[in-house]
Amino acid sequence: MTDTCVVSRAVRSARPDPVTAKHTVEHVPVYWGVCEYVAANTAARETEQQGRQRVEQGAQLRIPVDAPGSAECGEGMVATVLLSTHDAGSTPVEVHVTAGHHQTFAVSRRLPVKEVSGD
Repeated sequence: MTDTCVVSRAVRSARPDPVTAKHTVEHVPVYWGVCEYVAANTAARETEQQGRQRVEQGAQLRIPVDAPGSAECGEGMVATVLLSTHDAGSTPVEVHVTAGHHQTFAVSRRLPVKEVSGD
C-alpha cells in the first residue's frame, strides 16, 4: 500500500450554535495511515441530486487490518485519500464508506466506498 488516507467519523455538537441555531459537525480522525484506493467500477454513471448533475463511481478503500484505528472504520465515515505517491499532480479524493469489512485471514480491510464528484 503506497497511498495515504484519513478516515473520519462525523461528531455532531451537543448544543446548537447560538447564531445559526444549527448543530455543528466536526470530523474526528479514526484512522490515519497507508491505504490503497481501487476503482471497483470504471463505468461511471450520471445522476441528478437536488437539481445538480453528479457523477458516481463505485470503489474500494483498502487499509491494513492490524493498523491502529483500522477496526473502528465502517459505514457512515468519510475518507480523504491522498493519491500523490505515483501521481504527483493528483488531488485528494473524498469518499464515503458505505459498509464495513470483516474476513478471516484478511490482511486488509476492503471497505466499499462511494466517490461522489460534481459542481
